[in-house]
Amino acid sequence: MPARFDRLLRANRGTASVEFAMISSVLLLMFIGTQDIVFMVNMKRDVDRASVVIARAMSTCQNSSCMSDFIDSYITRRANTLVRYQRATIDMYMLQKSGGSIRVCSGTKTAMTDTDVLSSAGTIMRDGDIGAAVIITSTYSSVLPNFVKTYINRSGVTYRGYAIDVMTNASAIC
Repeated sequence: MPARFDRLLRANRGTASVEFAMISSVLLLMFIGTQDIVFMVNMKRDVDRASVVIARAMSTCQNSSCMSDFIDSYITRRANTLVRYQRATIDMYMLQKSGGSIRVCSGTKTAMTDTDVLSSAGTIMRDGDIGAAVIITSTYSSVLPNFVKTYINRSGVTYRGYAIDVMTNASAIC
């Protein structure tokens, strides 16, 4: 091999380790990003499922006092529902549709201002129906390093899931 080509080969000895360091750091960041997306999707799914399950459990009550008791007893056990999501907030309401409008009979708050839930309840429920509405809100904070978070949202992504289920069509008063 001529001497001039031998010099070129000797000059390339450290490039493989530099290339590996650059490529592996990018691949690691891509892996963490993929894992982060999977965690975000799982959180959204868990929030949606939990709201449906809680609303279904509330609507299986035989009367309106049972549903009020369910809400009261659930408030003390709230931390056990979404163990993985400690910052989740759960709002539960017993609703009644009368005269075409939805009113809150009891719940974790005295009034409901969420227009999405009110409009959905208005289309699902008939006059005289008593139903359950559950709204779960949770914020996901990324596991990505802080220097990447400056390009995304530092405070995290907030997911909201809600479910409405009808208990009865009897003319019960709440």
